[in-house]
Amino acid sequence: GGGGGGGGGGASSEQVKEVFETETSIAFPHYIKVPPAPRAMIQKWTGSKRGYVYQMGPQGLGYYPDRFKGGVNYAAAAGTGPDLGLVGVGMRCMLQRCDVLIARAYAIGLYIEEHSIRGGDAPPVTDPKVRKALRLVMAREVKGGHIGKGFDRTLIVKMRQITGEKQGQWKADLRKFTKAFQKIGVMKVGAEVVFSMPGDGSITIYVDGVQAEKIQSEPLCQGVVEMYMGGNPVAPLVKEHFLEGFANAYREGVSANLGLPPPGTFTAPA
Repeated sequence: GGGGGGGGGGASSEQVKEVFETETSIAFPHYIKVPPAPRAMIQKWTGSKRGYVYQMGPQGLGYYPDRFKGGVNYAAAAGTGPDLGLVGVGMRCMLQRCDVLIARAYAIGLYIEEHSIRGGDAPPVTDPKVRKALRLVMAREVKGGHIGKGFDRTLIVKMRQITGEKQGQWKADLRKFTKAFQKIGVMKVGAEVVFSMPGDGSITIYVDGVQAEKIQSEPLCQGVVEMYMGGNPVAPLVKEHFLEGFANAYREGVSANLGLPPPGTFTAPA
């Protein structure tokens, strides 16, 4: 049979572009780009107009181009942000029963921007200066509101601990976060949610590539990160995979995870 790539130059293009979560075979690309905040909508229609739907958009409720007909002109072109590399993947399952199909909620991957972990002492992955994104892919059909409730239950405890306050601004930030899920409706198998945390204290939620919400809240960013990687995580195996992959990336660069599959994944059978 014919040989592999044509020497050094062609090698990078021949590299595997994606890996697969071990339980569900859900695909995770090695690199993702996070779009920046969308441009303001050019026009928000107040009346019905062909090709437009009444929905929540950057300027509140109104008629916006139908995103299912290629309309979303208020979303920035994807792929204008820096590359983020995959360091680990796992499954979020009810009661940790990943062996039971119905218990599998979503596969989740941790992506980091390599520049933010170079130089000096290794920052822990939970450090806000480590620019990161979490990519969630639904393993079963689920209502957005149901996912939102799950986050609310976990984050309310985490954010109380982080802030040391029973009430406060953090509660409004969390409400905004969970509301973003309630607006989504039913999420089909394979629907994708990305939480982008670029290190400035903000978290942006993208649903299938479209920005759903952006919240400026350091406690919320910390809460989301600790939910998966702090003490008492929601999925201990996910934490293990993330930390192991992050340690590899810190020692050898994110590309270390290209040669061998990142923890929690396998490469496609030859």
